[in-house]
Amino acid sequence: MDETLQLPRTTARPTVVERPAGVRRVLLDSGYSISAFFLAIPALVLVTVGLALGAGLLILIAGFFVLVVTTYVARGFAYAERARLRSMKGVDDPTPTYAVSQAGAGPLRRALTALRDPQSWLDVVWALVGWVTATFAFAVTLAWWAAAAGGLSYWYWERFIDFGPNNTTLAELTGLGEGRTPEIWLNLAIGTFALITIPLATRLVAALHAGLARMLLTSRG
Repeated sequence: MDETLQLPRTTARPTVVERPAGVRRVLLDSGYSISAFFLAIPALVLVTVGLALGAGLLILIAGFFVLVVTTYVARGFAYAERARLRSMKGVDDPTPTYAVSQAGAGPLRRALTALRDPQSWLDVVWALVGWVTATFAFAVTLAWWAAAAGGLSYWYWERFIDFGPNNTTLAELTGLGEGRTPEIWLNLAIGTFALITIPLATRLVAALHAGLARMLLTSRG
């Protein structure tokens, strides 16, 4: 007889908390996207190594326990991501209920319970694929902030650049003229555009990563 206990799942709708706006919203979206990369990479490495090691040891009983540990590692990263969703995205999605075994079940029975739990494997999938949207969000956010900061301050630090006699500036390539002045105005325009569009860019990439996280980590709640 299957001794696995599946706790009742909540049917309550997610609690919508007050969402920050303005500069704070931009900073939270940026922080969410940048920090996602530093959470996704160790998750990918640890879970990939765990799966490979567990699969290689499946001929022995130890392989099952390695896989169980791997699912719990993935679960830890899933909990961390749910906390980030609540604090940075402003939606308190419910945490899915994980299956548990009956009291007194042996180690093997408890191990198999973790491996049969669908949410455990959704956590593993998140650890394996979350780095894709995390890397994209990280790169776009960093590029937009760098373009804004570099373009708006170019008028100051361009004087320290040795262009040389054969250098061709971006302003020359686009037909805006030769010399430092057209290059300064072009970079100022680029920086201004990046600054104006930072809220949109950071919101879109943060929403992309958060959408994948919510689909895998909270939808069964």
